[in-house]
This record gives sequence, C-alpha cells and structure tokens, in this order.
Amino acid sequence: MSKLKYDGTIELDRDFNNNYIQIDDGDFMLDYLNGRPSKGSSANVFALIDPDEEFTERVIKICKSSLEGGRNRRIDRFNREIKALKLAKNNSISGIIELIASGILELEGRFFPYIVMEKADEDLGSYLESNHFNFTISQKLTLCITILNAIKQLHSLKIYHRDIKQDNILRVGKEFKIGDLGLIKFQNEDFDIDNRNEKIGPFGWHSPEATNKMLTFKKRIGYEYDCDINYKSDIFQLGKLFWYIFQGNLPIGQLQKDDYRFEADIYEVFHLMLQYDKKRRPDLEQLEGLFKPLLLKYAV
Repeated sequence: MSKLKYDGTIELDRDFNNNYIQIDDGDFMLDYLNGRPSKGSSANVFALIDPDEEFTERVIKICKSSLEGGRNRRIDRFNREIKALKLAKNNSISGIIELIASGILELEGRFFPYIVMEKADEDLGSYLESNHFNFTISQKLTLCITILNAIKQLHSLKIYHRDIKQDNILRVGKEFKIGDLGLIKFQNEDFDIDNRNEKIGPFGWHSPEATNKMLTFKKRIGYEYDCDINYKSDIFQLGKLFWYIFQGNLPIGQLQKDDYRFEADIYEVFHLMLQYDKKRRPDLEQLEGLFKPLLLKYAV
C-alpha cells in the first residue's frame, strides 16, 4: 500500500496495483493526477479508480490532518469545503465542481476526512496555454461570463471563494466549473479560523485587502488599512483572471490602457474590477450591467 508520512502526505507505491484504499467496504485504487503528486499543503488529491469499472474515474481529496490530532484550522477548512459543496449540490448550483461523497477514511490506524468529486479534464490555465490563448473576443467573453455566473451562484449561498485563479477553474467536458473551495468563507460565520496575518490565497492573485491582512492586521504598528476579505475581494481576483484570459499575463501596479492589448471598452471594465479600494469596485449586479453592452457588441 501507499506510504503515509508524518505530515499526512500520502506517497503512492510505484506498483499501481498496491495503491488500494477501502471506502464503505469497497476497494478502490489511487493514482496521481496527471502523473505527478499534488502540491496542496492541506490535502492529498488523487484520481480514484474503481477496479470493477462501475463508475468513471473520480477525484478524491484527503485532508492531511488526522482526527486524532484534534480540531485544527486545516480540518476546519476541510469541513467548510464539504459544507459548501453540499450546499451547492443541494441547491443545484451547476457552476461548482460536483460533490459525489464525503466521509472518514482510515489509513494506517489514523482517520482522515475525505471528499470524492467529479474529475475534471484540465484546469483553465492548461486549457488556455494548450490553445496558445488563440480565441476570439467573443469566446473569451463567453468564458468570463461563465465564470462570473458561477461565482454569482456561490455568492448566492453567502460564500466567498477567496482563491480565484486559473488553477481553480476546471473544465469538465465542455463546461467550466469553480473548484478548490479550501479557502472559502461563509458570510455570516460567527467565528474566524484565519490567522491574524495569514496569507489567504496565492501570491500574484491577492486582492489589496488580502495583502494588507497579511502585512499589517493586528500587528499594532500604528497603521492598519482595509484587511476585510469579502465579496469585493472576489471581484478583484476575477478582474485578474479575466485579464489573464484575454492576454495571458497578470495586471500589476498602476494600470494604463497601454498595458492592455485589446479593446478600450473591455479594458475599462477590467480596470474597475481592479481598483485598489473596494468601494470603487463594482458589485456583481453592477458588473453584469457593465458586461451587457460588451456581450451585445461582440455577439456573445
């Protein structure tokens, strides 16, 4: 069987046939996704294969913290993700990766929470790069609107994603869905599991308020600007993602029209989404209004 390391990382055996696990009295096989170990710091992610071929290949995400160690932030976040995926499924939210099952898995006498989800074909970054970003304006706007609608559905459940980037937009067949809800936050939670100065989200994709939280929050240094990561933070990250979709790089610093190679009307919308102050960014309803004339102009 695979090897369980001290930090909860699961290392698969070189012999594929030895990588069996048991879930609900059934035997399944684990394999690396895309032929290499996952890079997640909080969870192991594998392809889940049914040797009896009763279902197509799925994905299993196994928390790296075992329940024996007691409740910690990693387990709290994992349980948040399960709750969000269940809410999305129960409310027929189509733009979120589909939850198949969740439960507790025993490995070498330790017990770990797990999630089974539908398997994606690739992430958005791989999809765009493999096609050399060679899409029409109409196709790129269609992709942006698809992602925007998925985030809108997530926000309708009072959930902020907080980790929007190309790796977390997944293609399942012909449909793009939001994945990796490991850093989400519920709007009305009465507790906060974030560390005071924790880095929430990946470098390069941070909103200003996420950076401020990491650098200044509760440090008693005499100056503390906006550190509240909320729905407008998702708008900022969407702005970065949409910019990436259109020209394959990320917007950094003081943006000018010369930084953007496409039409001025599209740039103006992205520029509003990327405002430093949250108050200057549009909300989702306003953003939909800004996109409407673009969709008409470019025949989306």
